[in-house]
Amino acid sequence: MPEPLTILHLDEHVVAVDKPTGLLVHKTRTGADEEALLQRLRDQLGRRIYPVHRLDRAASGAIAFALASEHTAALQAGFQAPDAVKEYLVVARGVAPLAFESRRPLTDDKGVARDAWTEVARVMLLPDSRCSLLRVRIHTGRQHQIRRHLAHAAHHVLGDTRYGKGKDNRYHRQAHGLPRLCLHAWRLDVAHPAGGRLSVTCPLAPDLREFLGRLPDVDRAALEAL
Repeated sequence: MPEPLTILHLDEHVVAVDKPTGLLVHKTRTGADEEALLQRLRDQLGRRIYPVHRLDRAASGAIAFALASEHTAALQAGFQAPDAVKEYLVVARGVAPLAFESRRPLTDDKGVARDAWTEVARVMLLPDSRCSLLRVRIHTGRQHQIRRHLAHAAHHVLGDTRYGKGKDNRYHRQAHGLPRLCLHAWRLDVAHPAGGRLSVTCPLAPDLREFLGRLPDVDRAALEAL
């Protein structure tokens, strides 16, 4: 039996959990035989749940579901609203600026360019380790938005095998035990379907915390606060 999922928030309308890395959010045609987060959480709670947003398979962290079909549209609207806060912790290659943003349009799977907006703030600079820990807020929800925008800015997400830099990934894997894609959904603050706010914070995943802890120039006090 798998370990129970960590519940970050639960009420009669919404549940938010900490998604483990490597787990699909829901089954797909190519992963029809795989266990998915949706089914695991349904079985753990003993009730149906309804997805409202996505998180990459290799990513970890906070993800929310509606607990009734009539709450799904309201929760989705909360995630798409201008005041929605969707923040991620990312380890990226290179010395990143203190703050920057990207509004570069991103092409969808039908070849249509869509508006996209990503804001980035540097949390920790690790020059000896040739990387930076970033806090990233997305204002739109395009596929692989963070990974694509950071790659275009030449601050590729470490462990990204699709948009990243193989040379940097190999170096960090061999020198410091890079475990996987360094992308973690850290904080959600969106409108709650019943009024008020759904606000959750998900501590940095243990494997990413251990990886950062092996870097020689890490700020351990700052790392412990995440």
